[in-house]
Amino acid sequence: MRIRSFSIPITILVCGMILSCAGAPGVLSEAPVWVSARPEDTDTARIFRGEGQSGALRSARSKAIDNLGKSIQEAMQLGAPEFWNPDGAAAITELLDKLDSLVKDSDAASMDGVSLLRQAGWKQSPGTIAYVVDISWDKQAFENTVSELFNLLVTIEGEYKDFSDRAKSAESDGNLYEASLLWAAAAGVAQRNNNLAAFRIALDAIKSILEHFQFTLTDVPSTAYVGTRPSSPVQFTVSAMDRPVSMAEFVIGYPKKARDGSLSRLGGEARVLSDSTGVVRFLPPVIPFPGVQEITIALSANPFLEYLDDIDASNLDQFIKDVEIKRSQGEFDALPRTRIVPTGILILETDLAGNSLNSDDAARGLFDDLTGDGFDVDILNLSSNQIASRSELELLRDLKADRAVAGRFERVIHGTVTLESFEQSGDNYTVRVSGTIVLSDIQQQVSLYRSTISKTSQAADGQQAISAAFRQLGRSFAGELIKELP
Repeated sequence: MRIRSFSIPITILVCGMILSCAGAPGVLSEAPVWVSARPEDTDTARIFRGEGQSGALRSARSKAIDNLGKSIQEAMQLGAPEFWNPDGAAAITELLDKLDSLVKDSDAASMDGVSLLRQAGWKQSPGTIAYVVDISWDKQAFENTVSELFNLLVTIEGEYKDFSDRAKSAESDGNLYEASLLWAAAAGVAQRNNNLAAFRIALDAIKSILEHFQFTLTDVPSTAYVGTRPSSPVQFTVSAMDRPVSMAEFVIGYPKKARDGSLSRLGGEARVLSDSTGVVRFLPPVIPFPGVQEITIALSANPFLEYLDDIDASNLDQFIKDVEIKRSQGEFDALPRTRIVPTGILILETDLAGNSLNSDDAARGLFDDLTGDGFDVDILNLSSNQIASRSELELLRDLKADRAVAGRFERVIHGTVTLESFEQSGDNYTVRVSGTIVLSDIQQQVSLYRSTISKTSQAADGQQAISAAFRQLGRSFAGELIKELP
C-alpha cells in the first residue's frame, strides 16, 4: 500500500548556499551562522533538524538525512519496527525516501505541508565535513500523516480487535461512555503487546468520543455562608448523544484553603459518580471565603487508567489533561458567616458627665442596618448599671454565665458611647458623640473586632441632634462589620 496524502507542493525557502539550482554541491569553509541557533517549533509548524559528519560531502549529507528521518520517527512515536505490519512499514519507507529526495533534489515529489528551510555542509576539521539540514512541517499536516501511518501500522486482530469491535458497536448504539472504556481496554492490550501504534489509535478514539459529551448546570445553592457548608448541592447533568451518562466518574473542582492558609479559587478536588439519570451532585465543604464560589466539572481519567499499566509519564500526563479538561462550571455567592451568627447588641449611651441617657439610638442604628443586610441580631435588655459597672472581661464573663443570653446568642456587640460636646448656635444645635464598640465571642471570651468612632450631627432640636449623632455612630459600626468581617 502506498501513501497518497503528500500532495501539497513543497516550498523551497532556501535553494541552499552549497547547492546550485542545478543541484551541484559545494563545501563551505566554515559553519553558517544559522547552524548555532537550533530552530524551534512555532505555533503552526514542527521544525526538524538532521546532522551528519563524514570525510565526503555526499556521505555527510546522507547521514544528515538519515538523522533527520530518525528525529521525525521519534516525534511520531510510531513504536518498535517489529510490530509494524508490511503495509505500514512500506509507507514509512516511502516517507523517508521522499524526505531524502526533497533534500537532494528541489524538483523531487512534494510532501504535504513540508518546507525545506536550509541546508549546508562545511569543513569542520581536516578530513571531516559536517552537514546540517532543517525542515518545517505544518503541525496539522504532520498530525494527519501520523494518524494515517498509525492506521497502516496496526494489525487489528486478537483481543485488541475484540475490544475495538465492541467499542465501535457500543458507539453506534449511542453508549458513548461504555465505548470509551472499551477503547481503554483495547489500549491496555496494545500496551501489553508493546504495540505503540495501536495504543495511540485507542487513546485517540477515547478523546474523540469524549468530545460528544454535553454538560449542563442544573442547580446551585440558594444560600451559602463562609464557615459553613452550602444549603444544597451544585448539580450538573451529563449526556452524550441525548443519553444520560450514568455511573461515570467526574472530577469536581472547588475553592479550598491551602495548608499554608492561602486561598485558592479551585484548590480542592473531588471524584463524584453520576447517578442513573446522568446527574452529578456535589455539596461543597465548608466555604473558605466570601464572594463568588466557582465549581467546575470534568471527566475523570481514573476509570480509563485502570486499564493501563506502565504508560510513560509524558503520555500519561497529556492523556489526563485531554480527558480531565474542564467542561462546565457553576457559580454561587457566599455571604460572610457573621450574618448567621446570633448576635446581641448591648450599647450604653452617656451624657457629658458620664451618666446614662437611658436611650438606645446607637443600638437601633446598628440593628436596623445589620438586619437589613441579613444579620441575625437583636438588642439586649440590660440595665445601664449592669453595663457601666463592669469591665469588658467582666461583662463577657457575666453574659456567658447568663443562660438567657448565652443560650440565645453566640456573639455580642457592646461598648459605651458618650456625648462629647453639645453646642447651640442660633437655632441650630451641633452635637459630637464618640465611643468604642466591640464585637466579642461570648463562649470564647475574646474580642473579634473593635472600632473607635466619632460622629457629629446638627439639628434645630437638641434632642434630635443627639439622637441622630448616636444613630449615625451605630450605623458606621454596622457598615464596618458588613465590609470587614468574614
